[in-house]
Amino acid sequence: MSAPPRRNRAPRRTQAERRAATIGKLVEATIEAIAEVGYHNASLGEISRRAGVSKGGIFRHFDSRTDLVVAAAEEVGRRHMLAFENIRARENTGEPLNMTHILHRARNQIRQETNTVWFELLVAARTEPELRTRLAPVATALLDDVERVAVAALAPALPADVARLLATSVVHMFDGEAIFRSTYPRPELEDARIEYAAGLLERLMAESRAQNAFPEVSPR
Repeated sequence: MSAPPRRNRAPRRTQAERRAATIGKLVEATIEAIAEVGYHNASLGEISRRAGVSKGGIFRHFDSRTDLVVAAAEEVGRRHMLAFENIRARENTGEPLNMTHILHRARNQIRQETNTVWFELLVAARTEPELRTRLAPVATALLDDVERVAVAALAPALPADVARLLATSVVHMFDGEAIFRSTYPRPELEDARIEYAAGLLERLMAESRAQNAFPEVSPR
């Protein structure tokens, strides 16, 4: 009798791969816990249960709950920026930008459940000095990236400083909407706000293009 064929076995993961997978599960569980039950209820026990990793296993990878929370914040920021980069890429057709469409997509992204992690952490950081100190560079990097994407998308239609100002203003406006809409939703004002903001941006870009097309000539 011939020997039965050997089944192909998946290659065993290296220690580094197993470690990365465990860290990924812990970060994902932390994001889900904070988004669903809030920062203060996202205890190590809650995170451990969701990740399927013991508390001892958590401390093999993170020195403290704060370290794990900051890692989750960094991952949320990375996903947030990837989404904004995708918005810019999909709108980069060479045609005039449809600002209403872009603003709707940006607002939808800011309202994603994952992004509520940022709101939870920023509120908690107001009264927790260690968390505030640790989150500051993460928040700075995120807003710097938002501004970079906005400048790249709107230039040369708008000067970089104007694009930067408008981008952060729009993000903060949408952040405020996302926080208030669970207790005081005002969809009619929210839609009107986008139309007004889009119209303002398009007018500013049209004026900037007109000025660049007909530069002033200095008298001799």
